[in-house]
Amino acid sequence: MILKDLRISPLRNILTGISMFVGIIAMISSVLVGTLGKEYLISVNAQMYGWSPTYSFSITGSDFQDTIKMENFFREIYNTDHFVAVTFSMLEEITVAPVASVSSLQDISDTVYKKTVPVDVVFTTSTYNKIYNLPMSSGDWFDSSEINKTLCMVVNKAAQNYFDTSYAVGNVESSLSLTPFNVLGTVNDGTDIPTVYLDAHSIELLVPNMWKVKNATVHWHSEAGITMRQMYSSLHDILEDTIGGNLDIIGKSDIGDTYNSVLSVLQLGLLVTSFLLLFVSVLGQINIGLSSLEQRTHELLIRRAIGASRANIVTLVLGAQLTISVFVCIVSILISFFLVQGMGLFLPVDSPVAALEYPILSAVVAVITSVVVALLGGLLPALKAAKLEPALALR
Repeated sequence: MILKDLRISPLRNILTGISMFVGIIAMISSVLVGTLGKEYLISVNAQMYGWSPTYSFSITGSDFQDTIKMENFFREIYNTDHFVAVTFSMLEEITVAPVASVSSLQDISDTVYKKTVPVDVVFTTSTYNKIYNLPMSSGDWFDSSEINKTLCMVVNKAAQNYFDTSYAVGNVESSLSLTPFNVLGTVNDGTDIPTVYLDAHSIELLVPNMWKVKNATVHWHSEAGITMRQMYSSLHDILEDTIGGNLDIIGKSDIGDTYNSVLSVLQLGLLVTSFLLLFVSVLGQINIGLSSLEQRTHELLIRRAIGASRANIVTLVLGAQLTISVFVCIVSILISFFLVQGMGLFLPVDSPVAALEYPILSAVVAVITSVVVALLGGLLPALKAAKLEPALALR
């Protein structure tokens, strides 16, 4: 019966469905803009400043040259239950150069010195990519295992053109010896400055002439809710038990939270717009319903005259609206789902933004809202139709 009723005015039903479809898509899009916009901004900032919140501490005056103490220091850092990374500033400038092979460095040493490239060199630990958002373009990051340490480096995308081989060599100003490195991979660190990341632990173990540390910086990212004072106390104890020195608080990187208010206002504006679209849809459905009711008054009177109850009439009028609503909901969710998944397919491998997730909660809210809109849009015409008296059919 309801399906037959829908065939009476197909154009009207199509326009009603389109108005509902626009409202539902607008509601889902408003949530996506807020969540994906926030995710994008936080991910991009995490490349430069670390995941929020990241705390930084400086270490000075420590016994960085004592191998045993440094081994204990690295072990304590690795055993921390949180994401903790250490970067080291060196007393001497490090230069690096790509090489095709490390088997005959003595024969090509003169040529290598002329191939040194202008890059920033970062000495850090294997957990550095847990503090900062560093998706790999190719290859792998450092291995956190302390067994079988090998000299390795990772280059960023800006330095990729320089290092088109699997090997490189490093050199300090005070020495002519060349130290070979394996180039493990390329990372997207979000900067245009050519940068090379070296595994500080392996250098401390294997290349003592390159290990001349001036100071160090500890980066601590915790999701457990511990305070900065607790972090300071833990690091202070580690220093006391290992390399000693002075520990100072640099600060907290929490830039991602500054975007919350802006994104919340933007998302609220889009939500209000989507609700206004749905409200206009309600008014349109009421208007169409009342207009249709005038055209079908004689038909509904005859139905009442031959025994149809008021509930049957209400069900007939509302059923058409609910049928359109359910159909539009299914189509809207399917289209929006495939669009979100399709967007993920176009993201590059080293995109700072993780795979997109479909906003299930917003889809559920949109479905409920669509059903409510359909009920509200058909309620007034249905109630008016239910009040028709069968005796009017004799006129």
